[in-house]
Amino acid sequence: MKKPIKFYIATCVARLSRIALRTLGRNASHLPGVLAVRILPNYLSYLEMPNRVVVVTGTNGKTTTVNMILSFLKEQNQEVVTNQLGSNILGGIISSLLTSTSFFGKNRKDLGVFEVDERASNLILPYLKPDIVVVTNLFRDSYRRNAHVGFIVDILETSIPKESTLILNADDLLVQNLRTENNRKLFSVAPQEGEEQVLDSIIQDVVYCPRCNHELTFDFKRYHHIGFAHCENCGYKNAEADCVVTSTGDIVRIEENGESYDYSAVGANITDTYNMVAAITALREMGYSQDTIRSGFNEMHIVGSRFHERMVGNHRLLTILSKDQNPVANSRVFDFIRKQKSWNSVSVVMMTEVSDYSGMPDVVENVAWLYDANFEYLNQDFINQIIIVGYRNEDFRARLLLAGFPDDKIVCLTKVDDLLSHVNYDSETYVLLHGTKNIDSTAKISNELASKLMEESV
Repeated sequence: MKKPIKFYIATCVARLSRIALRTLGRNASHLPGVLAVRILPNYLSYLEMPNRVVVVTGTNGKTTTVNMILSFLKEQNQEVVTNQLGSNILGGIISSLLTSTSFFGKNRKDLGVFEVDERASNLILPYLKPDIVVVTNLFRDSYRRNAHVGFIVDILETSIPKESTLILNADDLLVQNLRTENNRKLFSVAPQEGEEQVLDSIIQDVVYCPRCNHELTFDFKRYHHIGFAHCENCGYKNAEADCVVTSTGDIVRIEENGESYDYSAVGANITDTYNMVAAITALREMGYSQDTIRSGFNEMHIVGSRFHERMVGNHRLLTILSKDQNPVANSRVFDFIRKQKSWNSVSVVMMTEVSDYSGMPDVVENVAWLYDANFEYLNQDFINQIIIVGYRNEDFRARLLLAGFPDDKIVCLTKVDDLLSHVNYDSETYVLLHGTKNIDSTAKISNELASKLMEESV
């Protein structure tokens, strides 16, 4: 394809900006791509792609799934171009590709693994032309971006190339219907012995049969619309999965083609299991054997910025990503906490809403997502304190009160600087919930709290 003069101008500007940003100590993972697109909107179409491209998209679990794939490939000494440290929208994809191509866009890498925002997939997938597309799940998300899940389904339907092999969550009744004409591999987590259904999720994005619009009957509802259902009118049901988790716990057993394979669990939450089996199914499609994948996964753990647990004396201290303004992600974290009755007494610190919009009059902040999230899950006797930090702390407080949580157990703070003086040091477990924009500051607060807990225990 002949490249226009604007491509060369955009490339020079993008590469010079990258040099400048790196000189200033920035990672240059987004802005160079943004500048390139401002000069040439279809800039991505002129960059040569790696010989093989894998994309992971979906509402939740993208980053963790990509991290697992990349950790395994690193163990295999596979060189990969990725946006792991950058943004998952157009600017981030271009910025990452600029690190793997020659000055004027010639490909120098065999493999690319990219996390792609599902909302931005129409701007990226037609140009990346991925060999493999992993879709973890689809839910309604932030009201400012993805408030209607059907809108996202339509974007993916029209953006995924017909040549791509899809790795799909068979337990998600929206995901399993994507691009039925494509080559597809499905993964699933079977109902576990003693596993309780979650029937009280506020968000129910799938109620009616996608084939005939008759009301679906759920045989097992794991949470929200994730589970197993059938239509009594037309016979529609979950598609049969190629890779199935049959048991969970410290050991995760996966069945494929009649054979069973045992893996060490990478996390305690069921969402960790979904991300794990998604990554394994993708790697199987890339040609790796179960035995090879298993050896690479047995020492793997969830990235600490997503979930980190440690003991400080007799106290348990956790930091958990509770994704910004994402009602399903927050509900999953709340559900995880309410099931940890062995933690005995718990203090929860919410630091998920850190933005102050007072200086941005053109930005409309919508807090309606609070009423889609199951704050009721936190109304547990063993939770003896919830501290809310941020400019919207009173909105969170109102939601907790509507959920029945006692007002005398709620502390509202605008600034995180005052946190340590308000913590109840009689708790046995401390859970810091943070968003994607304050990972570093949460780690700092966690360390300060750990030091304070050590002082209190002396």
